[in-house]
Amino acid sequence: MTGANYPPRAGIFLARGARLTRMGWTVERLIDEIDLLGSRGLTREEFFAELSPRLRNVIGNDASCWHTLDPSTRLLTSDAPKELIERGVFALDETPAAGEMIVRSEYMVDDVNTFAGLAARRVPVGILDHVTRGDPQRSARYRDLLLPADIPHELRGAFVIRGRVWGAVHIARRATSGAFQQSDADALAAVIGAIGRGIRASLRFDAARRITGVEAPGMVVLGPHDEVELITPPARTLLASLHPGESGYTDDTIATPVLALASFVRSAPDGGQGGGNVVTVPGNDGWVTLHASLPGPPDDGRIAIVLEQATGARSATVRLEAFGATAREREVATLLARGLSRAEMAETLVVSPHTVEDHVKNLYEKLGVASRQELVARVFLDEYLPEVVRQTPLTSRGRFDRE
Repeated sequence: MTGANYPPRAGIFLARGARLTRMGWTVERLIDEIDLLGSRGLTREEFFAELSPRLRNVIGNDASCWHTLDPSTRLLTSDAPKELIERGVFALDETPAAGEMIVRSEYMVDDVNTFAGLAARRVPVGILDHVTRGDPQRSARYRDLLLPADIPHELRGAFVIRGRVWGAVHIARRATSGAFQQSDADALAAVIGAIGRGIRASLRFDAARRITGVEAPGMVVLGPHDEVELITPPARTLLASLHPGESGYTDDTIATPVLALASFVRSAPDGGQGGGNVVTVPGNDGWVTLHASLPGPPDDGRIAIVLEQATGARSATVRLEAFGATAREREVATLLARGLSRAEMAETLVVSPHTVEDHVKNLYEKLGVASRQELVARVFLDEYLPEVVRQTPLTSRGRFDRE
């Protein structure tokens, strides 16, 4: 909730004390709507802004707050509190303090339904009333933030795709709106994948539009007859790598895999959002991943394709080198931040639990901390929180776009 700059507009949306109403959408329709949003190449802010009212047609709520997370560490990288302000939950000048309380709840104290904790679950959603067995006072977040703001009812979800989390949401209800039910949690669980795909798509297109950056992908927009309408410099380089030999790239010689993907997405009823809109093809300098979407109405024939080098994730723990942490200890630090148990870390690293414990002890000693929470606060919050406040752009892989 930090770093936002939205005008407060309390009173023109849902008034305090009003009862929630539902439009009666089915979950299936909501999934279709989310997939359509994800295919439009929206910015992250636009995607969240259009997603919130659609979600309310299935899960009644007073406001929601969206976040992105670093898939490598499960730490917050951005927030979108616009609706909390617009719908009168917080005034503009209250959001920094509210953001500090969220950070405290996530990383500084023991609390329930943290985003990283939800991301580790088989079903990554949770209702505060349920996890506290009807005693939400057990939650520091409830005592310090939700109850004073008159949003005591909370439903949270983490958007996980194939074990990697791309974002999370806090969904709020005022006391007069009533508690969340299991059916609400089930509905949110059903759309986790669709929302995760949408966040992932928005990150790709945001990064491609910036043209520059440490992991800048490329973007090319093809017209209805495959003519090039727009192309960024990184896209030219990546397209050239798809041509055999030294033939290089020209606007008249778009690589066959790109044309084939564009043709498929044009003809697919859902714009290929079922999975066919992403392919990975060999290039002269390694594999290149192509992500296609419809930037306009489905019938205008235009296709936007983001190209990016298919590389492995960079370590998000370079800062630990300053403390003398070894490469293996930096890996352990990342897994600690993600909330893994010692046994889970041992399985991930293919070592014994005893070896993991040795690495943890060495890491704590080098950093001068005594617990997982202190480690996260000492290292990761020093690195992540300032970037969240500055609203540092994100790469297509969900990390901060910085040197």
